[in-house]
Amino acid sequence: MRPDLGQLIERTAQEGPLAIPGADNPFTAKLVEAEGFPVLYMTGMGTAATIYGLPDVGLLTLTEMVFNAGNIARAVDIPVIADADNGYGNAVNAIRTVREYERAGVAAIQIEDQAFPKKCGHMDDKVLISCEEMVGKVRAAVAARGRGGHADRRPYGRARRHRPRRRAAACRGRRGRGGRRRVPRGARGRGRVRSRRR
Repeated sequence: MRPDLGQLIERTAQEGPLAIPGADNPFTAKLVEAEGFPVLYMTGMGTAATIYGLPDVGLLTLTEMVFNAGNIARAVDIPVIADADNGYGNAVNAIRTVREYERAGVAAIQIEDQAFPKKCGHMDDKVLISCEEMVGKVRAAVAARGRGGHADRRPYGRARRHRPRRRAAACRGRRGRGGRRRVPRGARGRGRVRSRRR
């Protein structure tokens, strides 16, 4: 039986950071498992590049990503965390995203707070959606989890300016202000963050 990801994280929390190698296809996933890693991550950039020969600039659909995630999940007996881009739309789309990845056997997904079309986190000029929109998307994703399921949903902004906890704090401080932010590559600390009003 596949180990529970939540329990695995809790068990290893006292041992330091948990190394999670990336895999872009079932064969690579098997190599990760054979090396003894307890969990793996299906990379979106790797999927786009190696499976479809495309750049990671929002060209792949939910169906294509779930197809690869399902193949990887069926090939191994360890939990799979999968890139779910920005949830493939708004809060309503995030609901379907969660359910499709669950059906594929994925243990957890990553949802970014980027505007469409999203980009790989290593690329320049990523644009973030408003905090209010992201909160709504996360709530919808959490509510969509299947009954009895253990899958976890973790929103994650690829922009360095807003790490998960800082992003949450930024949301609390920007209630009602809306707008989108353009985040330059590598912006740190008090780095330049440009707003783009709707």
